[in-house]
This record gives sequence, C-alpha cells and structure tokens, in this order.
Amino acid sequence: MQESPLRIPLFRMLWIATLVSNVGTWMQEVANAWLMTTLAPDPLMVSLVQGATTLPMFLLALPAGALADVLDRRRLLLATQTWMMVAAAVMAALTMTQQMTPWLLLLCTFYLAVGTALNSPGWHAITPEIVPKEALPAAVTLNGLAINCARAIGPGLGGLVVVWLGPGAAFLLNAVSFLAVVFVLLVWKRNPRGENLPAERFLSAMRVGVQHVRHSPVMLLVLWRAGVFIFTSSALWAVLPLLCKQEYAYGAREYGAMLVLFGVGAIVSATTLLPRLRVRLEVNQIVSRAWLAYIPFLLTLATATHYYIPFLAMLWGGGCSICLLSSFHLAAQSVSPAWVRARAMSVYLLTFFGAASSGSLFWGYLARGLGIRQCLLASAGLLLVGTVTAWLAPLRTGETFDHEPSHHWPDPDIALEVPLKHGPIMVAVEYDIATQDSANFIQAMEKIRRIRYRNGVLRWGLYVDLANPTLFREVYLEESWAAHLRQHERVTTYEAEVAQHAYNYHRGESSPLVFHYGYCDETFPGRTCDGPGADLLFPTNPSGVPLWFLD
Repeated sequence: MQESPLRIPLFRMLWIATLVSNVGTWMQEVANAWLMTTLAPDPLMVSLVQGATTLPMFLLALPAGALADVLDRRRLLLATQTWMMVAAAVMAALTMTQQMTPWLLLLCTFYLAVGTALNSPGWHAITPEIVPKEALPAAVTLNGLAINCARAIGPGLGGLVVVWLGPGAAFLLNAVSFLAVVFVLLVWKRNPRGENLPAERFLSAMRVGVQHVRHSPVMLLVLWRAGVFIFTSSALWAVLPLLCKQEYAYGAREYGAMLVLFGVGAIVSATTLLPRLRVRLEVNQIVSRAWLAYIPFLLTLATATHYYIPFLAMLWGGGCSICLLSSFHLAAQSVSPAWVRARAMSVYLLTFFGAASSGSLFWGYLARGLGIRQCLLASAGLLLVGTVTAWLAPLRTGETFDHEPSHHWPDPDIALEVPLKHGPIMVAVEYDIATQDSANFIQAMEKIRRIRYRNGVLRWGLYVDLANPTLFREVYLEESWAAHLRQHERVTTYEAEVAQHAYNYHRGESSPLVFHYGYCDETFPGRTCDGPGADLLFPTNPSGVPLWFLD
C-alpha cells in the first residue's frame, strides 16, 4: 500500500500552511463579496469582484509559468506570498478607516489577484517535485482536500467576522494567514533540480512553454475539457451572493454557511468517495459521472423555495466539484515533464481562470437581464450539452508516460568549440527507408515532429531526396547551441520509445546519421562567413532568426 504523502515532512508542512492560508483566503472571499453587495448591490458589480479575482491569472499565467521554470521557485514563491500579504493588509486598512469604495475594492482585489497569478504556476509545480510519482494522485487529492477544508472553515469564520467585526477584520486575518506559508518556504532547503546548462531566457521560455502545450495532445484535451466546465459552472460563483441575498433572503451567516457546506461536501467526497472511484474508474470516467451529477445541483439551486434545500444542495455540489477539479488538476500536473511543468501548469491555469473570468462576466451580465434563477437554469442546460466532451476530449493522466530523462542521445560529435549562445543551430538526421515502408515511416515521423516542437525547436521539416527516394532527411532548427544541448537533456523515456518506432524503419546496422550546422555569420567560431551566400542559404528577419531554411 502506498505511503501517505503526509508522512513526507516537507509536504506535510506545506499542506498545513496551505490549509491555514486558504482559510484566510476564503474569509477574504466572503468579505469581498458581501462588502460589494453593501457598497454597490448590482449583479454586474458583484460579478466584477469575481472577474477582478480571475483576470490577473488570465493576463499573467504565461509569464508566471516561465518565471517559475527559469528562476528558483522557492524565492519566487516567497516574493509572491509577501506581495499578497501586503495587499490584504492594505485592504484591511482602507476598509477599517472607511475609505473603501466599490471601484477601490475592485482595484485592491485585482492587485491581490496579481500576486496569486504570479504564485500559482510555481506553487502547483512543486507538488510533483516533493512527492514520488506514485504518490502524486494522493497528493493532488490532499491539496484539494486542504482547499475544501479551508472552504468549509473559512466562509463560516468569515461570515462571523463580517457580522461581528466587519469586512476589514477579515482582510486583516487573511494578511496574517500568509505568514504560515512564508515560514515554511523560509525553512525549506530546496535542492534545485534540472539542467546543467544556463537558464533559458525569459521570452524564449514563454515561447517554449506555449509550444510544448500546443503540440501535446493529452494536455490539449485537459484544457478543452476543463475550460468548458469552468466557463459553464462559473454561473454559480457569479450570482451566488445575490442569489442568497435577494432570492433566498439569507444574511451573511447563511451565505457563509452555504460555502461551508459546499466545502464539507468536498471533504466527505475527497476522503470517502474519490479514493474508491480512482481504484475502479479511469479519470475520464470519474469526470464524466461527476459532470452529470453537477447538473441536478444547479437545477436545485435555481428552483429551490424551501429554506433548507439550498444548504443540502451545496453538500452535493461540493462532492461533485472535488471529483471534477481534482481530476483536472491531476491530469494537468502529470502529463508534462518536470522541466516544463510550471509553464504547462501556467497554460492550464490560464485556461482555468480565463474561463472563470469570462464566464463570471458573461453570467453576471446575463443575470442582469434574464434573472438570477434563470441564469442557473441556462448554466445547467449548457452543462448537459457539454457532456459530449466525454467522447470528444477524453482525459488521460501521466501514469502511462515515463517523463524521466532517457539520456539516450549521445553527445554531439563536433570539431569546434561552439558558444552556448551561438545560433541558430540546424540539425539534420538522415534515414535510409525502403520504398514499401515510406508511407508508414512518414506517419511515424509525425509523432517525432510533435516531440521536437514540444522540446522547443523553432522549425521542423521532413525531406526526401528527389534523386534517391529512399533517402529521407529530417531537418530542424534550434534557437541556440544551448537550446540543442537542452534537447539532449529533455528527451524523456516515453519520447525515446515513440521515436524508436520511427527509427526502426531505418535500414542498416548503424543508427541514422546526425549532422549539426551552426549559423554562419561574423560570430561563427573560428572563422567568418559574411559572404553573399550566407544570406541566401539562411534568410533572416530583423531579429536574426531564420524565417525558412533549405535542405
């Protein structure tokens, strides 16, 4: 039986710190929403609070992911946690001194969310770093459990604090809660893992992150499925404060209790139901069943007239939610190798919060004209239509992929000392393919193309010798010599197995021949190539990166 991740001291400390910090965050969420209903009781203004919370993630997810992979994650997380602590303290001061206005509340919420956006990709990427691969599903579930325990505790405390002490006190307690995470990060002696080469340049790291996801079919399925659900289900969080206040005639305590019960439902599901489902079902089956079960939850909230029915519905909704979100997070964290995981998670979070932000604004605007209950009915209907994604975009986890570096590429055989920054670099691989195997070989090379692009190449092409149709040449362009050496370090065992299928079509006892070419300009080591032929062979754009190249 797999040992619990909570037996790992570092994970246990981070888990407790996450719980404490998220309690403060949920207290802030309650105070934010309730304060806005007091300052500006308009459906669009209330939904803008959710929009201000999620929009920074949409804007900053990609830069944050690149920073988390390029910089030391521990130091980055320390900076972002401090940022959020200061932002919450400022909100507390403004509210307690009666200087808070609706637009100032949105601005402060946005500023706090900027820290969250810069923090999130690195935070999500450290879990696979500190727990073994086989413990990752349990660790992801425990992280979701911490968030939902906080959701069960925080809103209740938040509601009491808002009633007894006011929203400013809730903001202040949130600022204090960040100290737990800051303390753990300070005592964490992180051993940086990764490449033996200099860190990637920031803009290049962003490009490679997006490119990796774009050419990763399994990650694209996660993004598509999660995006559809989050956009559609965001109607709940966009209108819930006004649903409680105007439709159910609840006060701050009841609103807090609704959020508490949602968290309790998630806790019960995470500790009892979800572990059993993972033994019996695949991740796609879990998501499909939870997706269908979420629809009656929205229908119940939309049609409820009895005082207690919405509370019971929130228990059910919380249980469905943890099954869905935990499965999405697990799939996103497990399908990318460590060197690009933070950037892959940043694209996932970009999709997640982009869908939540746009969905919040969409449903808030719709509720203004259509009505709050009718808005939830429409959301349930769209979720029903969205069940087709179970077949169109089936989810997979990384359990079937070995992301450990294969180290099967030999060191390049070169005669020159090439500076790491020199580039671009062209690599050519020659294959001798029997005529009857050419169609299958070309099909197998399509997977090679995706692997090359996932690992950062600028351009890729497969060419056949017109004079000798059995001779094929794979040609790809790298940004620099360092980028090519990173290819040697990044190729995983899974990718090596996929590539071997294509290599098996090569005739001959030796492996395919590999040729390395450096861009011939005035910086070329040991000689100059500034004659007219150089520009004809490698035409460039103003940045110096070739737009195309010839075999």
